[in-house]
Amino acid sequence: MARVNSTKRALTQVVDCLTGGLSVPLPNLPEEIIMEILLRLPVKALLRFRCVSKSWLSLISSPRFIKTHLRISSKSNIYSHNRLVVGSGPLPMVFNTFSLCPNIDANSSMDNSVFDYPTSDMDDEIRIVGSCNGLVCVAVYPHTVVLWNPATRKSKKLPVSDRYLSGLEYGFGYDASRDDYKVVESGWVFRDVEVYETQVKVYSWRADTWRTVDWPSGKILDGPGVFVNGAIHWKVYHGDSASKWAVVAQNVTMDTCSSVELPVCGSNDGNVMLGVSGGCLCASYDYYSYMDVWVLKESGRKESWMKLVCVPYFFCMRHNDHVRLKLLFVSENGGVLLSLGSDLIMYKPSQYHEIHRLSNHVQVEAATYSESLLSPDFDPELVWE
Repeated sequence: MARVNSTKRALTQVVDCLTGGLSVPLPNLPEEIIMEILLRLPVKALLRFRCVSKSWLSLISSPRFIKTHLRISSKSNIYSHNRLVVGSGPLPMVFNTFSLCPNIDANSSMDNSVFDYPTSDMDDEIRIVGSCNGLVCVAVYPHTVVLWNPATRKSKKLPVSDRYLSGLEYGFGYDASRDDYKVVESGWVFRDVEVYETQVKVYSWRADTWRTVDWPSGKILDGPGVFVNGAIHWKVYHGDSASKWAVVAQNVTMDTCSSVELPVCGSNDGNVMLGVSGGCLCASYDYYSYMDVWVLKESGRKESWMKLVCVPYFFCMRHNDHVRLKLLFVSENGGVLLSLGSDLIMYKPSQYHEIHRLSNHVQVEAATYSESLLSPDFDPELVWE
């Protein structure tokens, strides 16, 4: 208890000094106490506090600190580190973020600063693939993939895998057993007029190379892949099958694939979109006048599918059947954040179908992420112990 009180007093002293513009000398504290305090601060504050002194710069930039900070922030709710990164057009896109925790609100704080563009190919189609541990994967079609940390503004352009595939789709995941980030690229080559072969390649963050992996069958469509519980989940089309559509989970550690049973509802006509909420796989069924969102509470157990929410389309005046709602985030207060074409929409079923439009642009790409200090470039010193 005495140590806890001492740490709290030290934290108060440090915060007072920092918020006061460093007009008061920093307290003389042991390095382990300073590290304990800094580890519980958000990334934005840590980036600013690197300027306090050379010793703080060295500490905050050290692999040990970055690794420990990521571990603590991913396991706790000490501060609001969940954010939404939004790319809005017309091209070239402008990237901004705003906070998602603890609850979605119409007045959620937006970071109005424009992030450095992660690639020079600004006139091509941009898609946000996904995020893991603060790294956001961005695909710039047709062949550029970038790993990007919006918090630190650092990015890495990946080597090109194959310039001859059609129908490219991407997925992004984390291999916890090897502490490796994986980018999966799928596409197909035509062997005849109506005969195609699906090819899948996997990029390793550690090795900085692509390699080809086996794929069972079927054409991957409607990406990006959704990363949940160690696997990237894909919507797969089998044109010669009675059940034309299926969901396949690709394990990023073993490179093995398994089928995922979806909830028994609707028809198998390809109207399901995949997503993630609270670390669980989601299936959104689009019935063109409303959307049902289901969540798989326990991976591998079909009976654990539970209907999460029904979102009516009346509020968005949808006039294009090719534009579908996409689930982005479900908040603690029951708010559901969705994208619909060029709009980001917050839907609150518990508040008389209250709708807040958060943006209105020609094109919107969005994904949730958690802030971290992790560099897009592999550092061998950042290996998990």
